[in-house]
Amino acid sequence: MLTEASLLAGVGETNFNPKHTVSWLEGQPEELELWQATFEELIACASKPKQSSGNTCGKLYGFVEQCSKSTSPTLRNFAFAESTALRLFDFFMEWNEQDSHRSMRLVLDFLVDFISNNPVPEVGASVKDAILNNTISTITQQSSRPSVKSAMTALDHFVQKKLVYLYTILELYKEIHGLPFDEDALWTGFIAQIFTWMELHHICSVAGKFLVTVFTYSWFEDRDVRHQPESWHGFIYKGLETNVDYLEPIKLYIFVPLFKADRSGSLTYLHHLSSLQRLTGKCSNSWDLNSMLWLAMLEAGKKVGVVDEPGRAPDSNSRSVSQLQADTLESVLCHDSFEARSSAISILIASSSTTKPYTAEALGLLKQHLPSFHEDCEPKMRYDVLGHSRNMIKRIQNTIESLRRDIERISKKVSKMGPSKVTPKASIDAKYSKPEKHPNDTIIELRTTLRLHEDFVSWYIGFLKDELAPTTSYQRHITALKAMVYITQSSTSQGNNVNGSSELTNLLVDMTWFRSVLDLIMDPFDDVRETAASLIMSLPLENKDSRLQGQISKQGRTPLEELQSFCRKADELARRTARADHSDGTARSCELLCRWSTSTEERIRIPFEVLSSLEAKLSAAEKDLATAVLQAPVHGGFASLRYIWGSLSGIKFSATDLKTLTELQDRTITCCWRIWQTVRHVLCDDSPEGHLPEELEEVEGLDTKDLLSYSFRAIHESSNLMRTVASNARQSRGLGLLAPSRQNFEAIGRLTFDELSNLRHRGAFTTVSQTFTSCCQLVKYFPSHSDDDSTLLDEWYTGSLACIHTQASTTRRSAGIPALIVGILSSNADRPSFEDVIHNLQDIGSRPALVSETDGSNLPQVHALNCIKDIFKSSFLSKRAEPYLTDCLQLAANSLKSETWAVRNCGLLLLRSLIDCLFGTSESKMSIEAGWDGRTTKISYHKFKALPALLVNLLEIGQQSSGVLIGTQTAESVFPALDIIRRAGPPEEVRDKLYDIIAWYLGSRIWHVREIAARTLCSFLLKPGWLESITSLLDSSGKSANKLHGALLTFKFLLERLIEVMPDKLSDREIRAVYSLLATLSTNECINTCSEAKAVYVDIISFIANLPAQDPAAEPFDHLMSKVFAISNQSDVGMTPSALLDISLGQTTVQHALKQYKTETGNMLKQTLTAALRGDINVACAMLESISDIASSQSNEARASLIDAYIQVCFETDAPEPRTIVLDNLANLLDKMLRDTSGEGPKHLPTNETITQLWADLHGKPTNPSLSDAIIRVSGSFLAIIFLQSKGVAQDNLDPWLRSWGAMMSDAGMADRTFDTRMAAVSATRSFSTTVAPTLTSETGSNPAHLPWLLALYDALNDDDDEIRAAAASATAPLLSDQRLVSVEAARRLPCWLLARYSSAAEFRAHVARRMAGPSPTSRGGGDWAPAEAQLTDAMRFDDALFAVEEQNLYVDEVRESRRWRGVFSSLPPPPPPATLSAWTRAGLQALGRLLAAQRDGPLGWSSKPEVYAICARVLVSGAALAAAGDVEVGGEMRKFRDVGRSTGVHGLLLAMCDGVEGS
Repeated sequence: MLTEASLLAGVGETNFNPKHTVSWLEGQPEELELWQATFEELIACASKPKQSSGNTCGKLYGFVEQCSKSTSPTLRNFAFAESTALRLFDFFMEWNEQDSHRSMRLVLDFLVDFISNNPVPEVGASVKDAILNNTISTITQQSSRPSVKSAMTALDHFVQKKLVYLYTILELYKEIHGLPFDEDALWTGFIAQIFTWMELHHICSVAGKFLVTVFTYSWFEDRDVRHQPESWHGFIYKGLETNVDYLEPIKLYIFVPLFKADRSGSLTYLHHLSSLQRLTGKCSNSWDLNSMLWLAMLEAGKKVGVVDEPGRAPDSNSRSVSQLQADTLESVLCHDSFEARSSAISILIASSSTTKPYTAEALGLLKQHLPSFHEDCEPKMRYDVLGHSRNMIKRIQNTIESLRRDIERISKKVSKMGPSKVTPKASIDAKYSKPEKHPNDTIIELRTTLRLHEDFVSWYIGFLKDELAPTTSYQRHITALKAMVYITQSSTSQGNNVNGSSELTNLLVDMTWFRSVLDLIMDPFDDVRETAASLIMSLPLENKDSRLQGQISKQGRTPLEELQSFCRKADELARRTARADHSDGTARSCELLCRWSTSTEERIRIPFEVLSSLEAKLSAAEKDLATAVLQAPVHGGFASLRYIWGSLSGIKFSATDLKTLTELQDRTITCCWRIWQTVRHVLCDDSPEGHLPEELEEVEGLDTKDLLSYSFRAIHESSNLMRTVASNARQSRGLGLLAPSRQNFEAIGRLTFDELSNLRHRGAFTTVSQTFTSCCQLVKYFPSHSDDDSTLLDEWYTGSLACIHTQASTTRRSAGIPALIVGILSSNADRPSFEDVIHNLQDIGSRPALVSETDGSNLPQVHALNCIKDIFKSSFLSKRAEPYLTDCLQLAANSLKSETWAVRNCGLLLLRSLIDCLFGTSESKMSIEAGWDGRTTKISYHKFKALPALLVNLLEIGQQSSGVLIGTQTAESVFPALDIIRRAGPPEEVRDKLYDIIAWYLGSRIWHVREIAARTLCSFLLKPGWLESITSLLDSSGKSANKLHGALLTFKFLLERLIEVMPDKLSDREIRAVYSLLATLSTNECINTCSEAKAVYVDIISFIANLPAQDPAAEPFDHLMSKVFAISNQSDVGMTPSALLDISLGQTTVQHALKQYKTETGNMLKQTLTAALRGDINVACAMLESISDIASSQSNEARASLIDAYIQVCFETDAPEPRTIVLDNLANLLDKMLRDTSGEGPKHLPTNETITQLWADLHGKPTNPSLSDAIIRVSGSFLAIIFLQSKGVAQDNLDPWLRSWGAMMSDAGMADRTFDTRMAAVSATRSFSTTVAPTLTSETGSNPAHLPWLLALYDALNDDDDEIRAAAASATAPLLSDQRLVSVEAARRLPCWLLARYSSAAEFRAHVARRMAGPSPTSRGGGDWAPAEAQLTDAMRFDDALFAVEEQNLYVDEVRESRRWRGVFSSLPPPPPPATLSAWTRAGLQALGRLLAAQRDGPLGWSSKPEVYAICARVLVSGAALAAAGDVEVGGEMRKFRDVGRSTGVHGLLLAMCDGVEGS
């Protein structure tokens, strides 16, 4: 029989039935109130986490609903009682926020029913009002309740259920905030409050959904009034304006739902955005907020199928409504903004259907722009493009298959029934073609579309293969390889489309591809090697009919034999160089060989061969380490065994094979032990980086770098091997799988422990610590025989404690000891427990360390503190350690009181680590430095209840410091506490006490303490009434100069922070009060005697004076500044000289002069700067630096006066530093005047004579590198002025200037110049190109004297640094119709622009020939053409250095450059090409022929070397161009090279360059 106890106990059970329960309750005595107890029990069960509460939330809803329908009045009254509804709402608000159940919405449904159908309407209205007030207050931050997500969900639900209308919400918002009635302002404020929550990732989706409801639902019950699409923009624009990071949430959570909720309104808004955006405008193509929103809206519309691709004919049956234009999309695809291009490629590729054909225009855009996306230096861009490429490949495959099926189906019907009897039916293309067309016409259209897609697939496959050339950049290699992974994976993953996928894979995989991918297994970049190896592994060798099998068999070989040949070459290369990339590539090739083996015996034989070779090398190292270091590296052998072991791990073996592999495993572990014994004396030295044992010092050719590299890499790879072997402990040997025995595992664990407890090389113990952690986590697979037996973990923990107590503290602090403790704890074992370990470490760390009792080398406290620090830094352990955080904070604070510096230092490091745990590590540096904003919750002080008291304790330590340690202890103890408060704001319970203590630190004698204390006090004062608090601080300073300085610093920092986060707190009234306060302070004695305080005082006046004038009352600041200057000029003040004060006064003087510009003021500025130069150069430099911040808004007359002052400074001083600043400022100022659209700017430029005189002066005085760069930077502006003022003058006078300046730009832009020099050259070129572009783009602007700087600009577009390429692209914009282009697109277009203007110039034609045949002559200083044979000889010279010298430009692709200039060459008009090019090419082809006769190529052959490949490609590209131009001799040599190359294994990409030659 059901009782009260059994009823309550069964609430949480799965068989609990609300209906039966209510029926039973109806028969129980009312005075027991069992329904209330059941309700509370259901609430308690539903409040548990999702995984344990089950469907209790549904049961809760069912119970209350059944009560509302009960025949018992008491139960119905309970269900419709106000307390019941509010209790349910509170439950929803709390638990939906933390652990959202889908069934939580049932609670909202009940509340809607409760309010709508309550038998007592007044109760329903009261509950409704309470809920609305609660939710609106929470959303608009008027309530302290942190349940914003729940509040928005509830309010959105009520609006959608039409329980409440939007205008009612608006009125309540007005009442809650006490705002005046202004409908537009109220909507703006309310929606802005919702937008503020978009920055929180767990709320942004709910906020976006609610905003869509606000935008699309009616305001009133009785009439249809709602926000129009045009009004949406104002709200969304202002939201994005507050934080640009909202763009992605806006796109995902507002625009996509908007298209679904209001399609026609969304299209209206899209057209409105299109009219506002300026991205594709002719003159103004900036990346602004409107452009961002426009592209985001297009992207969302394309994904939901509302926006269609360019080129598709409009159709009444089509779901696409908005049509993209090809030219519009193209201008965005090549825009210099990363975000714009990313959106554009997404718009181009995305589709709501995976079988929708692309248009010809879309495929053309993909062909044109996909290459530039593959080489983008931004990793996120490449990641996005790969995601889009995956979708593109899938869509094209599906489209091709669907088109073929449709063609076949319609063709069969036509042939079966006859053309006249066939009624056209809807096909795959019915959405995109008119339904009433004749079947034959439909077939023609379908075949045309199919051919377009097949042609694109062929192009795409060829493009990907070209991207694997040895000369291409890392970005292009990795992007192409990953795209190929998608292609090869699709052939096995798409069960319904295997034919199309395998066809694509077969088209990709040929001999050229195989050779290119094999070569990349030896690439310097690890992810390239890994991806290349994975591609080879994915090849289905059982397919005998594959294209690859057929091509290789023609050479009398098999793919396996080709791989074996590659492995031998790779092994020899790794032996000769010992480089890490070569050894890793060799190891991966061994794994491939093992995986490709056709039998188990062959598969096992390979690791035995590797092991035998490794054992021989180890024996040699044990006898003679020096010789082994130089001739027999071992890390490649260990790496090979690791990869092979990984490939063997998942294979089932027979008992015999397992026995053989067990022997292999035993020998492998022995090898790991032997190499450790051999090199431990190297890596365990206290300073391993510079350690060379005495017995090795006399060995010729051996240095510390070689020895350390050999030792580290050997231990690194052997440790990785042991980790791989140990990880098989999860497998069962009984199933035929390879697994280590207990003896193997214990040997690995003990060896790793020995290594980690003794190593001192940071890189080595980082690797070994990972292996030890893995061993600790795998111990559970080898349980002890009884609970009393000591486990490996116990053994290692005991050993770790011994290390803590006995190991000396070194420069590595605690070396591998923290990793031992972290590894043991990561096992999550019961013994030793986490609690025992952390308490033990706390005990050790808290022991006093007296200077009198230690020499500083044996401090277990140091190791204990470092262990705790690493525990909190570990992502695996930090959550478990969180309950001990406050105790460890106290331990760290106590350590700061230690006499021993090492303990104090480790305590400080621990404190910093704990602070990172409190705040997290994702906060940006800018946000950390800025401090608290007065609103955001950074730390939940209630979660760490001991933290506020600890902060007080830390700050009180500094107050109690005395004697010699006052300075260090104050800094060490105070800074962490101040940093926490500065970043998180003060805890409320001790706010006043902390304020008083921190205010005390404003009087510290240590400047930095005063500064940090002042910044921290700002977090207390971000509120109304801040000025009264500042006044109190200033008044309390008395006669203490330090206290006054600290108070003024607080004043200054607070003003700066307020203008950033709370500008409304700096109203006209506050500014007038500030003026009164500063006027009063001007008479303070300390202000006039303390230079530091006065410097801050001047900074405050300058800051306020430079604020935008809102009121005429701000004018008195000018008088206040004049008063300051007057006091400063008095000689009897008796103030100590201060450079800081001089700088502040100097900067203020300059800014005041610029702001109040008059002619006489300009003269005063010149005199002030000249006077400063005669005094302190540093003061003069500070004054000059401050000018650039304010001078941009001046009139042209003021700028002209400033230019005169700058020029005067250059003439007056020989010091490089001020002249460097002056020239930088001068260049920027001249550029602004040259670009003045009003035409007035050029009238105030200096004359040619002045510039010539200044140029001579600059070269006649001492320089330094910075000044040289500044001279290069300003030279472009100087030449632009000379060019501008020389119009009408004979070109002969200007040509020498142009050519010499072009040579200077070319020299400054060379790859071996510094970044600053190259950037200065590009900036100068931009200054000049902007001025001369109108002349050059005209028909008469084809003066060849411009060619040197134009070609230097082109070279800058291929610079190694992306910033310089971007600057060079902006310099080309004036030449290329003022389009803002990404650098790769600018580099593609500039040669065509040059061709259009200089095609008839002999100089240009010579440049084209030289650039097609080799590197730019400007980068080598010109001279005769170096014969290709000599270049090949140099390039083929073997480099066996341990560390390869990286090329200075890894971006430029010599092959692409040669092809690009071949295109220009082919477009040149007659006369015929220069004979020099023909002779050079012919000689180069003959040299290649001799090379083919002497050496066979093949994978890892001579053409795999990038330098050799580049030379070969340049010869072949030049040969193809000449052959096309009719050079018969070159054509014959090309055909000869092609025919011989096919039989000697020449790279397929090189042979492809011979295609098109007559007779091919």
